[in-house]
Amino acid sequence: MELYQTILVAAATGFCSAFGTGIAMKTDIAWIKRIVESHEKRLISIEKGK
Repeated sequence: MELYQTILVAAATGFCSAFGTGIAMKTDIAWIKRIVESHEKRLISIEKGK
């Protein structure tokens, strides 16, 4: 019984870790997209100013 509990806890921990990593990556990708769009707008405004 102890072996099954150990495996269950390890599986649950692994799932939570993977889920958290996925959410963090999704958030980081959205943040990077916003930063890139902001930089593109700045570059366009600089190019128009010249």
